[in-house]
Amino acid sequence: MHICQTLFRDALLGSTLAVAALTPAAGASLSRADWDRIRAATGNHSSAVQSGAASGFTAARPPATYTVLHDFAGPPSDGAGSGAEVTLDSAGNIYGTTDYGGAYGTNGYGTIFKIATGGAETLLHSFGGTGDGTTPDGAVTITSAGNMYGTTIGGGSSGNGVIWKLVAGGTYTVLHNFTADESNFARGRLIQDRKGNFYGSDLFGGAAGDGTVFKFNARGKVSVLHTFSGTADGEFPEHGVVSDKAGNLYGVTAFGGADDNGTIYEIAKDGTFTTLYTFTGGADGGFPYGGLAIDRDGNLYGSADDGGSDGVGTVFELAPGGTLTTLYNFTDGTDGANPQGDMLRVGKGLYSAAASGGDPTCRCGGIYEITAKGKEKMLQAFTPTTGNVYSAGLTPSNGVFYGTTQYGGNNDNGVVFSLTKK
Repeated sequence: MHICQTLFRDALLGSTLAVAALTPAAGASLSRADWDRIRAATGNHSSAVQSGAASGFTAARPPATYTVLHDFAGPPSDGAGSGAEVTLDSAGNIYGTTDYGGAYGTNGYGTIFKIATGGAETLLHSFGGTGDGTTPDGAVTITSAGNMYGTTIGGGSSGNGVIWKLVAGGTYTVLHNFTADESNFARGRLIQDRKGNFYGSDLFGGAAGDGTVFKFNARGKVSVLHTFSGTADGEFPEHGVVSDKAGNLYGVTAFGGADDNGTIYEIAKDGTFTTLYTFTGGADGGFPYGGLAIDRDGNLYGSADDGGSDGVGTVFELAPGGTLTTLYNFTDGTDGANPQGDMLRVGKGLYSAAASGGDPTCRCGGIYEITAKGKEKMLQAFTPTTGNVYSAGLTPSNGVFYGTTQYGGNNDNGVVFSLTKK
């Protein structure tokens, strides 16, 4: 989420968490801890304008075809402000969530939507009803039975969010109401193992309020796999976890660790927690915001919003032995800046989204590729009319990438797009 418009957006959402925990009292100054919580929840975008192209950056003819598939109209007929990736079913229908909007009008707390292969959009559920959760800031997970699962960052019986299910026939059910010790501000995609268990993370839950990683088993019970505590192990785990073939889980924290610039962690299948890497905020980057990708050999790929040679972010690889390699340093030029989307690995290429830089006039971010040779290509620079600033990342299907933006489009409510490499 973009840090600009934060207070407006929080007021629009009416989030108890946002008002109580993220917004300072009138006249109060923000401490480092306050800023860390705000940045972990909303992102951090540079407003400085720099010119020039990056070393290793490729700028040639437009390398992809970008199409707006849906322009969110906002409440009450549509959602607005998607902060999540999309999910496609086997027929090519697109499913996703928006952070606000929906049938409850100005009291809307988001939607679950479907875009059929012909382009028609349907709202499958509007949040804002009694006890149904507020602000689903994560992608939907579709099971083999066609049922969808996801989380909300707030709402439910205790205001800490819920795990929800939407069956193929359209019935919405709250499966679990989080307690503060379990989760608060759950975001990102739930992943499912072969036994039907789901895994996810949240920013602010747990005894210290520094976030947790949780498991939701096939019997409907939530257990906390790890509670973060700041300096020792990280703070504010971002955008879910990924799993290797052995069932070990991996993720990032936005802050915490020895230098308070974030960490990469592992939770082994037996429950053992290990900090694999601590960011310094210097050449290696800092403030990892988007989720990780993992390859068959166990190498982890991700991005850091800050740091690097120009101070506006990096793309990195972490080998199983713990060696971190910076694959690319953003320059805040036409190559982009402040990468925040979840990382996607297709073949030997890496794909994700930057929240700033790109088009010199707009500086609205865009979709980038890191090639196997370490070259960066801006596949699509966002503009106000095509969607801009924050995109949670890409979903591949049959050689086409799909995604959302949180802002931009005709109504500045964000868009759903497709992108095809040429």
